[in-house]
Amino acid sequence: MSHQMSMGGVGIATPSFYHVNNLNPALLTYNTLSVFELGLQGESRTAASALDKQTTGSGGFKYLSFAFPILYDRLTTNLGVRPYSTVNYNFATASEVNGNPDVSSFSQRTGEGGITEVYWSNGVKIFDNLSLGVTGSFLFGLILDEEKTLLLGDDLPSQVPSGVLEKTNYKGYRLGFGAAYEFELAEKRSLHVGATYDLANSLEGDRLVRQVTYVASSTLPGDTLTNLSFKSAFDMPAEFGFGISYEYHNRLKVGLDLNRNIWKKDAAFGDFSRQEYRSTYKAAIGVEFIPKYNDVDSYMSRVRYRFGLNYEQLPYLVGSNKIDDFGITFGWSLPVKSVSALNMAFQYGQRGTKDDGLVKESYFKFNLGVTLNDRWFIRRKYN
Repeated sequence: MSHQMSMGGVGIATPSFYHVNNLNPALLTYNTLSVFELGLQGESRTAASALDKQTTGSGGFKYLSFAFPILYDRLTTNLGVRPYSTVNYNFATASEVNGNPDVSSFSQRTGEGGITEVYWSNGVKIFDNLSLGVTGSFLFGLILDEEKTLLLGDDLPSQVPSGVLEKTNYKGYRLGFGAAYEFELAEKRSLHVGATYDLANSLEGDRLVRQVTYVASSTLPGDTLTNLSFKSAFDMPAEFGFGISYEYHNRLKVGLDLNRNIWKKDAAFGDFSRQEYRSTYKAAIGVEFIPKYNDVDSYMSRVRYRFGLNYEQLPYLVGSNKIDDFGITFGWSLPVKSVSALNMAFQYGQRGTKDDGLVKESYFKFNLGVTLNDRWFIRRKYN
């Protein structure tokens, strides 16, 4: 969500009356109005190696969420859809052929697609200060991976590029739980704590591997003996989350989240994959500040200003190299009418390294979101 992204991604213990919380379902009980949220995202990425760098951009749909109370101030449900992961890469490598220094191999590898998540969350208030929640998700998507190879050398005849095309269809389920408790410190001041736990699961997949030959803009299937179709699974990690926040109602909010993901070392799809994974940590801190939420004379005093920091260890290992991600975020919510808003979030970050011939990536993301709050599904008493 835009409001969580601009606070560094915190949300396990940072409730909001105005926005849907998609990190801890227990905090849905704070949404006593019907809430509709839509988000779009654009980003620019610069990938740099020791020899070169390249900048690309992309954009598209980020999230769609609808929450409404079933029992006022007691039970709230939330339906939504969002991209769970996105694949979009295009890189080339060149190297000498072992045993023949006069011939070099040129390869181009591209990938596209991703996994989409459709989820249903529910939050219920057990006692006045204690809430519990549960989220069920269905994951599905298609990922394409394609590699073209061409041998280059003065004594080699002209060639038609050949390569391997992989097409994988994924589907699976995910189940998570949440809890939240509010300590009332003083008038309008509260301390919130929250915890989440997502069960480990597997994404079942059907993969087709095909040898192809590239002629002009079309592809021709190669030897049918090299075609391969098989089923396997990608193992998703169990995830633990803990959060704490301090809130001065309608004035200040400060939150801290910590996450631990327990990955299997051989989580990759297929028994033959050489990709290794590691268990990871993630930490984020965020602040929200409203100068004066009820100031009718100054519009800017009613704006919700946010900023945050986040650090994340990425699970995959490249040889002995570990990849980490660090980001800085900021943004705001512009009030529309009474309790609706136009949300903007920005993030600048870096990940990776140029060591050992790898790539370091810098990125800038912009998220635009719309939040609509209203009282829906209320039976009329008077006509």
